[in-house]
Order: sequence, then C-alpha cells, then structure tokens
Amino acid sequence: MKKLLLIDTFNFLHRAYHALPPTFRDQNGEPTNAVYGVTSMIINVLEQLKPDYAVAALDGEKPTFRVEDFTGYKAHRRPMEDALNSQIPKVMEILDAFGIKRILIDGYEADDIIGTLAVKYGSDESQNVEVVIVSNDKDLWQLVNSRVVVMIPNTTGKVEWLGSKEIEARLGFAPKLIIDYKGLRGDPSDNIPGVFGVGEKIAKDLIQKYGTVEDIYKNLEKITPKSLQDKLANCVEQAVMSKKLAKIQTDVPLQIELSECRYTEFNKLRVVEVLKRYNFKSLIRRLGFGDEENSRKKKEEVPENQLGLF
Repeated sequence: MKKLLLIDTFNFLHRAYHALPPTFRDQNGEPTNAVYGVTSMIINVLEQLKPDYAVAALDGEKPTFRVEDFTGYKAHRRPMEDALNSQIPKVMEILDAFGIKRILIDGYEADDIIGTLAVKYGSDESQNVEVVIVSNDKDLWQLVNSRVVVMIPNTTGKVEWLGSKEIEARLGFAPKLIIDYKGLRGDPSDNIPGVFGVGEKIAKDLIQKYGTVEDIYKNLEKITPKSLQDKLANCVEQAVMSKKLAKIQTDVPLQIELSECRYTEFNKLRVVEVLKRYNFKSLIRRLGFGDEENSRKKKEEVPENQLGLF
C-alpha cells in the first residue's frame, strides 16, 4: 500500500519556535530556530516513512468561513511574532528543497486541506493509499479511520502512532464524534464556546450514551438532572454552531491530482546548499554530508530534551 504524507506545517512551525532557543541564526544573523525544528522533523519523518506522496498543508492568508460564521473564532489569539513570521519564507524554501508539495487555499485552514486529501484518498480502497497525518493537533483526530492514522514525533526522538483504537481508548468514544464533543464542551484554544456549564465529563457521558449532538437533543427530555437539560435547551444553536466550527472541511476545492504530490528522492545538493546558508551543520551531517573533524568540533548548542522534539 502506498503512503500519502500530510504535514500540518504551521503546527510544527509554532512548536519548534517555542521549543528551541532563539540562538539559532543564519549567515545574516536572522532567527532560524523554527526553521531548524521543522527541517529536523521533515528529515525524521521522511527517513521513517519513506512516503510515495507528500504534502505540506498551509493556512490560507484570508479569513476562513469559520470567522464569518462566528467572529469570535480564534479571536483571542495574539498576532504572530515578527521573529516567527520572518521564518515562514525560509520554511517554504526548505519544503521546496526537499521536494514536498505545498498547498494553500485562501479561506481555508491547513486542517481543511488535510481533511479533504485524507477523505479523498483514505476512504477510497481503490486508491490503495494509507494516509499519514503528521501533527500533534488533536483536532485532526476526527479524520482517523482504518486507512488514516496520525503520526506524532515525541520528546524521545521516536514517534507515536494513533489509529482509531488508540484514540477511542483515550477519549472514550470514536474519532468521528470529536466534533460532537466540542459542540458540547467547546474548545478554549479556538475560542469555540460549546454549551455553557457542560464540562469534559458531562460531554463525554452524553456522547457515550446518546452519540451525536443531534441525537442528544432528540433525547433531551430523557436527560437528567433537570438543570443539565435546561443548560442544553438554552444553548441549542450554540451547540450546533460549535460543532460546525469544530468540523474539519473535507470538500475544499483542490485543483490537484495525487500524481502531482508524488515524492521522490530530494535533490541533495540543493538541500545541502540551503542548510549551509542557515548554519544547520548537524542536519547536514544527519543527511550523510560534512566532515568528521567539524562534527567533533562543533554541534548546535541545544539541550537533548529539546532536540528530541524533532
């Protein structure tokens, strides 16, 4: 079975930026800590997966439909720091050097691009494709099924694999019901409100007993205590809206064929040239380049527990 790698690019960009020290600099003295982390992750994933197809999904620059539906969506988040924003073009250059297809559609988030590709190729047995989503964003768990899995690089340098069974064991319900859980519980990280007064345990109990948000409201009169019934009754529209906000779109108008995402051996000379410009000597050595003398003399000064993230 062929493998389609879907990278949640900005997820790792933010993760690397906050995990690695700002001492990483390129030849012009510009910060590169996020670039280093993303590049290291790419090398790890490519070495372990050896994918047949690879896509780096990116957030569009224009507001998404979610903001149009609910102006408070992600409204509490701070603007991207200049030191991180300045590294985005460098990450794009890294992706191009490794030959990974970049996809960005204005009006949609990277999650929606990943969702569309995952459903299109991970739900069609005739495609003979296994979809591997690389991200530690739990929102993407809703896409997991028998042919779609999540791969999370962890702090030991290894990876964690999550399929349907692993996710259900953690949550207590199937991945497809995550959007219903968020419809009830909300999601503070995205400023999704949910139902006021319904916490994690109650939301989980309701889903385990009744299933979807719609089924919960069909059985509203059976729900006890009365105080919970009242909370749900007072937030019908809010619960439905919250579920909609949490749902990853799987019908993004992508004008692209799988063949355009084929991954082949990257151009080593091009990759090394870029890595040299960014002073990523240890990554060059990991790719099998660089002399042993320099390897012994100097390494990037990063604690092992931080490098392990990537």
